[in-house]
Amino acid sequence: MLITILWYIDFLFFFAFTLWVCYVALFAFASRIRRKIIFPDSVTSLRFAILFPAYKEDNVIRESVTRFKAQNYPIDKFEIVVISDAMEDRTNDQLRAMGISLIHPDEGQRSKATALTAAMSRLDTQLFDVVVVMDADNIVFPDFLSKLNNAFASGAKAIQTHRTAKNNTTATAILDGVSEEINNSIFRLGHARLGLPAALIGSGMAFDFNWFKQRIAAIKSMGEDKFLEYFLLLDRINTIYLEDVVILDEKIQYSEDFSKQRRRWIASQIDIFCLAIKQTRHALVSGNWALIDKIFQWSMPPRIIMLGIIPLFLLISFFVVDISSLKWLFLITLYMISLALAIPKKLYTKQLLLAIFSLPRIFLAMVSSIIHFRSGRSTFIHTKHGTAPSKED
Repeated sequence: MLITILWYIDFLFFFAFTLWVCYVALFAFASRIRRKIIFPDSVTSLRFAILFPAYKEDNVIRESVTRFKAQNYPIDKFEIVVISDAMEDRTNDQLRAMGISLIHPDEGQRSKATALTAAMSRLDTQLFDVVVVMDADNIVFPDFLSKLNNAFASGAKAIQTHRTAKNNTTATAILDGVSEEINNSIFRLGHARLGLPAALIGSGMAFDFNWFKQRIAAIKSMGEDKFLEYFLLLDRINTIYLEDVVILDEKIQYSEDFSKQRRRWIASQIDIFCLAIKQTRHALVSGNWALIDKIFQWSMPPRIIMLGIIPLFLLISFFVVDISSLKWLFLITLYMISLALAIPKKLYTKQLLLAIFSLPRIFLAMVSSIIHFRSGRSTFIHTKHGTAPSKED
């Protein structure tokens, strides 16, 4: 009887994990397809609103806006807006002296969505065509707006740029940076290669101004990028991935911060999955395959959890006579090959090899995030930027 129960448990888990691994493999291989979208140079200069939500970001915000101001784009065609929350008066004064527009959100429940909503409610719709959402630590290059302008002038309504790590100071930061590039390969580049919308990532995002103003006002919870994705899919707007438009982003340096950040991500993914799955029947009937793809994507557990669970079932299979270990061995092999394909060659370094030994600690941090994910729904979780790494990390 016990063997039968174990066999059914094994079958159900293997079936689910096989679907998820095959999904990862499909888009990992698709990301290797050589095809590049080139938008023609536009003679029209669209008007951009650049939003920097900044909660206690005194360490990094000045450098970020200084670098952004150095655009090879008409200065009268973009406005940088910092949504300043709990920052020092000295920082705010310096930003004003730089010609930056400051908006102070109303006190209350803090979230990135509420900060963005506050900014959009105070910006004149007649003055802007496109809104760009940044993080306070993000660094861009001088051609950032020019390339976005070419894409929007060609008809784009939503764009995700190529966010990549700007720091590799700790093992956690290295692994977080690699994880981001895997996501870029599978959920953005691979999807784009197969004609599906790219996933949003939270910053380095650009949208049609009027669409964003309408939709961001409806988002009241954490995980605004997931809800924006959901609305884009409902509205059948294709999110374009601009691989060659690079934006530097500071990665998590401490495993404790990693756990807190992922807690928020997991909570938002569970919430959006529960919301989106209700649209499954309508999506099937109406042929909204991009939404079907996203619902399946949101059903997947975190990668690090899959890296722990699949070997665990492989280990268990060695001790249960009626359960084949070969299928689990094949699955973990396919999964590892897929992840390896999704990692850019430039990241295969000695540092990465050494950082891999920190995976068990990251796995435990992720388990902690899953256990305490409910706090990610209601608690504003702030990750510090611009701080020096600790020795133990």
